[in-house]
Amino acid sequence: MPRFSPRMQSTVVFLFGDNPRIDGSREVLGSGVLIGHNHPRYDPQQQFTRDTYAVTAAHVVRSGGSIIRLNTKDGGSRYIELDPSEWTFSEVDDVAAVDITERINDDDEIVVMHDSWLADKQVIDYYQIGIGEDGLALGLFSSLPGTRRNVITGRFGNVSLMADPGALINYARTLRPAHLFDMKSRPGLSGSPIFVYRTPSSDLRLIDQGPRHFADNNEYLQTQTYWRQRENTFVKLLGIHSAQYTDSVQVTRDHELAHEVNEPIRDGDHLRIPNSMSVVVPADSVKVLLSSQSFATVREKRNKDVEPCSESLLLERTIYSGWLPNRGY
Repeated sequence: MPRFSPRMQSTVVFLFGDNPRIDGSREVLGSGVLIGHNHPRYDPQQQFTRDTYAVTAAHVVRSGGSIIRLNTKDGGSRYIELDPSEWTFSEVDDVAAVDITERINDDDEIVVMHDSWLADKQVIDYYQIGIGEDGLALGLFSSLPGTRRNVITGRFGNVSLMADPGALINYARTLRPAHLFDMKSRPGLSGSPIFVYRTPSSDLRLIDQGPRHFADNNEYLQTQTYWRQRENTFVKLLGIHSAQYTDSVQVTRDHELAHEVNEPIRDGDHLRIPNSMSVVVPADSVKVLLSSQSFATVREKRNKDVEPCSESLLLERTIYSGWLPNRGY
């Protein structure tokens, strides 16, 4: 398992809602991630951002988790008070976002992912991302957000299925293409970012080439070249954790423990239970949402009056995902 920059944890925020059982208190309901649009004054290769969005699973916000908690540089945390109505929801997928550009300040301990982190179809095709890729999720563990500040946990696994229109997944009350990520998922990860990464030592495709002659369409040489290039080492945002995939199991009563089993579950009933497979909203859906007209209009308005910015603050909030291929910026 490779080491990751601890700064990746600072891209994650927690989502809270008012606790209906205890007046004046809040309960944690899920996780989210900070994604930014390219800063208009800088080259995309620098991966500096200006417009900043909090992104999570739509069902987290709809269940009341609209209030963002992020860490601060003084060792504490603070809330960004938001109502569910202030969030923008995807029309087709389990993802929601809100523009918090004017709500963050220099005292926030945050890192914002450049939108080139998004593993959309173009990135997936370029890197040939597929089954077996290593990855991780960062977010909330169960209902343990930390007392004074967000405590981020990681879960690790592999891609089991890439989103396929011919294999629709039932999640968030709809059938949609989704990635499946095999890891020990836990409650609280809803809205968490799911990352996929590759290192030169984790790519086994070279083995499949075999001892070919160099003149064989140069395929061996091409693979060797790709193997050594920096493009083969990257970390990208595969998507947003929506739910745990569920299985149907038949309940069979253990007659020796019958006195411990209460009705109404009956012998022979089928129950839906979660397994370790995570359903991941593809990054394409996140990209479409952030490209919506409502967000674009606000960005265009900001572009007309670009204020000076601190380059040291931009560096502080930037985290790199590897060399960027030409994506048409």
